Amino acid sequence: MRKKITLFFLLVLSLNKLGATQNNNILIDRWNQYIKTKTVDEAKAFIDPMHFASIYGFVQPGSELINLMKPVSEEIYGNSGRIFVQIYEFKTWIAFKKLNENWVMTMDENEILEHLTKNWIQTKVGSVTYVSSSPLNEETLKEAEVFAKENDRLSKEFGIKLNDFKYYYAKLGEEAENVVGEMDKNTGKARYRAIKAVETVSHVHELVHIYAFEFGSGNPFIDEGVATCFGNKNMSKTAKRAQNVLNLIEDCGYEKYLNPPTFVEANMQRKNVYALAQLTIKYLKEKYGMKKIKDLLVVQKNPEIDILKYIENNFENKDLTNNALREILRNNIKESSSK
Repeated sequence: MRKKITLFFLLVLSLNKLGATQNNNILIDRWNQYIKTKTVDEAKAFIDPMHFASIYGFVQPGSELINLMKPVSEEIYGNSGRIFVQIYEFKTWIAFKKLNENWVMTMDENEILEHLTKNWIQTKVGSVTYVSSSPLNEETLKEAEVFAKENDRLSKEFGIKLNDFKYYYAKLGEEAENVVGEMDKNTGKARYRAIKAVETVSHVHELVHIYAFEFGSGNPFIDEGVATCFGNKNMSKTAKRAQNVLNLIEDCGYEKYLNPPTFVEANMQRKNVYALAQLTIKYLKEKYGMKKIKDLLVVQKNPEIDILKYIENNFENKDLTNNALREILRNNIKESSSK
């Protein structure tokens, strides 16, 4: 009798382990199904509709980039989860959530971040809520006050109030890798109403992303162009950087990098596409105004819209833009070389 009971429990244990093994790969299985899709309509079944363009633009099935991304593990917390993927020397994670009984990719990482930081401290500085594993020191709090002023500046620039986002401050090491998916100090990422950063409380670039996301996101060139335009210093000021950006324009113009996988791949290869995007958006903003830029952010949410055609119809012809950018860069080279 005892032997039968023991065998029964061994059988139950084996079945439980089998079930756990099958469930452990549910997100990776969804990912593997997604990368086999052939059309935009098929892809929509695997992505949160609210953030479709942003995610589809980054991990578009059939692109060179997605073929380089290898899923290595996954975690599930209630109705939220994530898979870790390896690309080149980078390891990052993609968020999932359960929507109508299906797991879909999403930019809304808030539930995951709350789970990962459930025992962390919340500190209110101005209109920004910081979340950290230990109290922020006096020097860091002063930097946070400066950041709060930047938040007020961008609120006026974009014409909206956005005070309900959290800023996750992670320390170098396991915290940084687990929460941010980055290992370098001062790096950061922004998702839907959440900033994640490594040992910095003043990541203005990511703050711009938070504001821009309220209008729309989806094209990395436009998203990063806006973020660097309003959140970074001039990235093509030196002669060397200006020449590198000029080389990108001579290679098929800025429009080449409106293709999302091309932009992301070029950035992975350490090309100066962020500086090119910054220069392009800054030029268009100064010539056509902020309203046009906000309209562009809204339009890019639809991946079926030809974004170059939209820019040419609502701003100007690509050749005119490229010529203007060349002139700016040549002046930068000339001024920098004469110093």
